[in-house]
Amino acid sequence: MIFVICSVLIGVKIILKYRPTNNPTFVYMGLTWIGLTSPWWGSTIGFVIGLFNDGQGISLSAYLLITITLLPVFILFYLKAITDLLWRQAQGVLIITYGIVGALFMIAYIYFSLVAPEVVGGLENPVDIRYNTFASYYLMLIILTFLIGGVFFGKASLKSKNASVRFQGKLLIIAFCSFSIGAFLDASIKLNVIGLLITRGILISSALEFYTGFILPTFLQKRFLE
Repeated sequence: MIFVICSVLIGVKIILKYRPTNNPTFVYMGLTWIGLTSPWWGSTIGFVIGLFNDGQGISLSAYLLITITLLPVFILFYLKAITDLLWRQAQGVLIITYGIVGALFMIAYIYFSLVAPEVVGGLENPVDIRYNTFASYYLMLIILTFLIGGVFFGKASLKSKNASVRFQGKLLIIAFCSFSIGAFLDASIKLNVIGLLITRGILISSALEFYTGFILPTFLQKRFLE
């Protein structure tokens, strides 16, 4: 819940950066970061409901539909931002390819979530799910896409003559790596309570790193650059 709340606030903060800069990249990246938290929306809602319902969360179907149903849409925002900055010539191919794959995924995901949710995944407790088959494969694709694009984006920033931009590039690389590690562990490995705490802690740190990478606070700028 802390990760989701922090990430939504950070995403909104990044989106609002568009107004003074008139740079749509902030909008795309802000929406991307909000959307990338969607696999934990069901966990957050299940946790809140469980607090007032004797530990009983939401149904498996509701959990699935709340979580990654719209993830294919959010990844298109990410690809738009990355290709605008790095791979303009490949933009059309990448967006169309991911759009088709995402549409097919959404159709299958919504269908099975309503008709046979156990095919998509199973709840291990009210706040943790284990995905099966095509859902887990799609999540791995999204994590890998996010990591590769993010590292190249961060490396491009390292070539800047501006010290602040180079520092932000380092933070972004750390953020993309932290999120990918945390998301991979959460999605693919069965974790105990301690493992979940560590994994979610990594995810929370990635949100803060992502924020400082895009909007470098003044106190950090003074401390690390001056």
